[in-house]
Amino acid sequence: MNVRAKLLTLLLVLAMMPFSATAQDDPPDIPAGWEIGIESPQDTAPIFEIGLDGEVSVKFWIDNQNLATINLDVEFDIPFDGSANGPETVEVGAQSNKSFEFTINQIDVAEFAASQSDRFIVTGTVTGYAGIPLTTGGDSKDGEGNITIPMVVDLTIQLAEPSGPLNAGTISSLEVIVSNEGNAVDSVYQVTVTDSCPLLDVGGADDLEGVAIEMGNNLTQILNISTSDSHPTKNCVIEISIQSRGDIDAGRSQTADSDESTVSIVEDRGDSSNGDDPLNN
Repeated sequence: MNVRAKLLTLLLVLAMMPFSATAQDDPPDIPAGWEIGIESPQDTAPIFEIGLDGEVSVKFWIDNQNLATINLDVEFDIPFDGSANGPETVEVGAQSNKSFEFTINQIDVAEFAASQSDRFIVTGTVTGYAGIPLTTGGDSKDGEGNITIPMVVDLTIQLAEPSGPLNAGTISSLEVIVSNEGNAVDSVYQVTVTDSCPLLDVGGADDLEGVAIEMGNNLTQILNISTSDSHPTKNCVIEISIQSRGDIDAGRSQTADSDESTVSIVEDRGDSSNGDDPLNN
């Protein structure tokens, strides 16, 4: 068999063999890119209530699907004039997910209405791959969440001082003012009045209960004070304390505020004018 015949035979054999299409298949998907987000409890929307101290701890995550480690700068945009204490630069390994914690703080919650909510933003910007800095601006992405202002309960009470002594067997009055210095509508849940004199009676305090007081407003009530005819001369201390509806609704059973006033009771000695008056001697 000459060379030409051998070549023809080889071509026929090759034509009968199955042709491999591996080189023509689409290349496998190679993970690439990265994402940033805010961790939220129990897979709910990332909404966080600020503490009464103006702080809340939050975590953000970065998912790096690149085949190299990425380096990022991190910036925080916090509403309500707040600040953030967290990492300014982070590093996330190739094809890995990493979480970072930061604290939102320095928010004066009493300056904002309760339940007010606003968005915070965590921005990540790629600055390098595998430790090699980028020479041009890197890719930036945002993670977003919301923070909510809590209810600040701040009911105060002021009990006026009497205008002068009170004669036994007579009636007088004291003005009491409840002020709402909190950041939401509130009311007096319960009022308690005590005094140091068993023959003294104080009425009208119950009218303070259940009346809505707008934030920044006051509620004024007149307390009626009456004494027995037989009340001896004595200084009587009247104390009034209140509980806030806001505290009760939040599960806190505590005194919001209290104040006291001292009333001087003068014993009724009857008509002292008689023949024994020393001025007539």
